[in-house]
Amino acid sequence: MESNSNIYERLLELPLFQGMSMADLTTAVGQTPFGFHKFDAGTIIITEGDTCDHLLFLLNGQLEVSALADDHGYEIIEQMKAPDIIQPECFFGLTQRYTRTFRAITPCNFLALGKHEVNQLADIYVFRLNLLNILSTQSQKHQRRLWHPAANNLQKRIIAFVESHCLRPAGPKLLKIKMTRLADELNDSRLEISRALNQMQAEGLIQLRRGVISIPAMEKLIM
Repeated sequence: MESNSNIYERLLELPLFQGMSMADLTTAVGQTPFGFHKFDAGTIIITEGDTCDHLLFLLNGQLEVSALADDHGYEIIEQMKAPDIIQPECFFGLTQRYTRTFRAITPCNFLALGKHEVNQLADIYVFRLNLLNILSTQSQKHQRRLWHPAANNLQKRIIAFVESHCLRPAGPKLLKIKMTRLADELNDSRLEISRALNQMQAEGLIQLRRGVISIPAMEKLIM
């Protein structure tokens, strides 16, 4: 069992608790029931479509994050590492359901906060400000993306397609998609898609397998 000081140190690394004083954090922990959970590697933590009735904080470990197209025609898989928070934008709003599936790659520890607990913590100025900053930043990023210059060649369009479907534009990604489907998504021919992908593979940016595009480092692909 970890000591209180170690738990507090981990909490202060989380996005919603950063900048909070130790006194505020001690008060918050004392007055708010925190739920701590541990999951073994391979466990599915969240399935796409599950109700988002808790804020889930990844304290340590690594997750696989997967998302399917609405018609299940393609899938993108990426990774998430601690410390992090799982889809806080799904905790509020019109549709309070997770949009991705999260599976533990390694043993993982989580902190779970329900709506009542979040409302209590929102009385602490720093926590409330952090929450607003996270949600506002996500909204601003999505709005700015619409105004980016259009990609002027097929390789850049492929990269933009992958990036637009990722939670984060960095780290390894796995896109499971047939070339005919990718051609339809980008309004181009299968032959041209194949040529562009093979050129990207020759440059060491991606690895191709049947129906799979493996990207070792998304940040290098974007650069």
